[in-house]
Amino acid sequence: MTHSTQPPGQLDTAQHSPIRTQYLAIKRQYPDALIFFRLGDFYETFDTDAEVVARELEITLTRKDWGRGERSPLAGVPYHAVEGYIARLIGRGYRVAVVDQVTEPTGRGLVEREVARVITPGTIIDPAMLAARRNNYLAAAVIARDGAGIAYVDITTGEFACTQVMANDPAGILAQEIARISPAELLVETASAPRQGVRAIRVAAEGDVPEDDGLPDWARDLPSFGGHLTPLDGRDFAERSARDRLLRHFQVATLESFGCEGAPLAIRAAGAIMAYLTLTQRGAIDQIIQLQTYSVTNFMTLDAHTRRNLELFESGRDRQAKGTLCWVLDQSMTPMGSRLLRRWVGQPLLELDVLRERQEVVASLCADSLLRARLREHLRQVGDLERLANRLLQRIASARDLIALAAGLRAVEALPETGGLTEPIDPCSDVAAMIEAAIVPTPPILLTEGGLIRPGYAPELDDINDRSRGAREWIANLEAVERQRTGITNLKVGFNKVFGYFIEITSSQIAKAPADYIRKQTITTGERFITPALKEYESLVLNAQERQTKLEYEIFQRLRQDLAAIHAERIVATARILARLDALAALAEVAETNHYVRPTLNGSSRLHIVAGRHPVIEVTQRDVPFVPNDLDLDNAATQILLITGPNMSGKSTIMRQTALIVLMAQIGSFVPAEAATIGLVDRIFTRIGAQDDIATGQSTFMVEMVETANILRHATPRSLVVLDEIGRGTSTYDGLAIARAIVEYLHQHPRSGAKTFFATHYHELVEVARQLPHVQPATIAVTEEDGTVVFLRTLVPGGAD
Repeated sequence: MTHSTQPPGQLDTAQHSPIRTQYLAIKRQYPDALIFFRLGDFYETFDTDAEVVARELEITLTRKDWGRGERSPLAGVPYHAVEGYIARLIGRGYRVAVVDQVTEPTGRGLVEREVARVITPGTIIDPAMLAARRNNYLAAAVIARDGAGIAYVDITTGEFACTQVMANDPAGILAQEIARISPAELLVETASAPRQGVRAIRVAAEGDVPEDDGLPDWARDLPSFGGHLTPLDGRDFAERSARDRLLRHFQVATLESFGCEGAPLAIRAAGAIMAYLTLTQRGAIDQIIQLQTYSVTNFMTLDAHTRRNLELFESGRDRQAKGTLCWVLDQSMTPMGSRLLRRWVGQPLLELDVLRERQEVVASLCADSLLRARLREHLRQVGDLERLANRLLQRIASARDLIALAAGLRAVEALPETGGLTEPIDPCSDVAAMIEAAIVPTPPILLTEGGLIRPGYAPELDDINDRSRGAREWIANLEAVERQRTGITNLKVGFNKVFGYFIEITSSQIAKAPADYIRKQTITTGERFITPALKEYESLVLNAQERQTKLEYEIFQRLRQDLAAIHAERIVATARILARLDALAALAEVAETNHYVRPTLNGSSRLHIVAGRHPVIEVTQRDVPFVPNDLDLDNAATQILLITGPNMSGKSTIMRQTALIVLMAQIGSFVPAEAATIGLVDRIFTRIGAQDDIATGQSTFMVEMVETANILRHATPRSLVVLDEIGRGTSTYDGLAIARAIVEYLHQHPRSGAKTFFATHYHELVEVARQLPHVQPATIAVTEEDGTVVFLRTLVPGGAD
């Protein structure tokens, strides 16, 4: 962590120049952030901040002369490119406080400056710094002896949710939820006062968390989730203050309507988020208009290993989106639909009614290809209404944001009738009309340079423009008028920045100057004059631009305020309906394109798949015919499928495709098969592959045993377990004994009974099937042609040769 080196105590204004005093005062208010200080066309950083910025951004480190004999390190970036530089710093865990000029330079006195925003990994709001098709979550977590609480928010969409889990292993449950949410930044309660610094702690493979940062033990042991840990003062997690904070924000007397009144750990986490947002993003609070309390028991549990092994969001080889389940399924036309579908993939449901509702919509859109095509084409034009509406709620929407919002709402108007596939959609036509009536079709990027408001919208603005236009026309015609009036044929009307507009007459024609001309300047070739009328019109012209720009900005602010206060919640509601419709239409498109079928879902223990296929492999390798396979598992019959066969034969593909088919079914998707009957699965466990955990000093064998023990401890009869070559990390004899013990435990222990794939090279385990009635041996068919082994990719009963 990087420390501020600013001296404590009061600033010595006699020692420092006024601008240095201004900077140091701001730095003292935000000692845990890199201060980007606006000076003209640059954002400058100073002192140790400059050293950090120069190092991290690889830019030149120079020195700033503050006057009064004081100099300091300096590193700066152009204001027009600042977002890209800030994004790089945020990605490395730094916090950035952006200090803007709030008054115009006049040459007299110090320009006023203040912190416009504090940017941290979880509080980014600039679209250029965000991934459009995924959420950027800020989360907070708290743990107790018998439970845990977690809350998370996306300040760009207004999504705010919390949960409390009571469990014997709260740290394990918390780690699973953090893996699911995958926050950009996680707030954790410090055991002691946090060190002041400018960098959050990245949870990385090296696990190098400094001992003196006051983090609780569970946070130190947290597996990597790709985000940053931010220590937060424990007082912000105190239940009473957290509750009061939420009550004040939502202006309610109780939290019962939000479902968390009796969940103190969830309240503590949610209240900590509100405290952090108040500190860093005051403008982001307004758009948080609801708090959803959810239960983890409503969703399938997927631990971090399973998410990684099934390649839901990142491919195992290059950690890219291509080649993942989400990449196949996400054919959404809007960013908000894409974000929702991503959440569904990460949080499969255990609620049959909701799943069947989704299936009905997908089925209807599959059956009506014309409706689906028209719907998707119009959705393409809707854009990201969700984030636009939330920028409006935060009062940071630009004129271009409003034009994009109006265009999106017009696209909603044009959506085809969906025949009851969704709840009624409010197109907010009045909002689009308000924006279109006020804002020009192509407004400038900056709100302070004028040219925003349509003619005819504001009479006062039109009057200024009319008078300015008339004055310019009067001045443009003045030369011809005065030549005719005075008879001076070479009379000229000119302008310079010192004197403004003037009338110039050559020396030979001075005698013809009218009496109402006022001499202003003598030049070598003649004289320059003004008239009262010319100065009046000059004043109109020169002041009109400033008055027009100021008035346009005021009109825009009023419009934005009215839209936010009166209509923004309607737009958010419309956006969320459209996101759901877009996500379901995407699932229908994928189903039709890839020939998926609607699975039958029920509460049984059966898993029956006819001609199942791997959803990703069949897309990425279309030039190679995919060999489908049947599968039938049932707790009362074939509970454990013991699969043997050579490497590269396809064992892992069959196991993974089955897990993916189950997961797809439990988000409401159709599945790659000819038929499927799926009893809802509460958890999917996978133990695939082996590698050392160098950070914790664990060997391949130790990692394998720890993960397997976790599976055995938590699997239930409703779980699906995928185990690949357990026991290979030790000697053959010991590995065989361990593998057999695991099979027997899964088969016989009353708390387990999970449906299980067990792939192994220990062919001796096939004998176990003769002793355990619910274990079925299977193998991948192999043949030999002309001395060459050919993998048939087909799962057949029996053991490998």
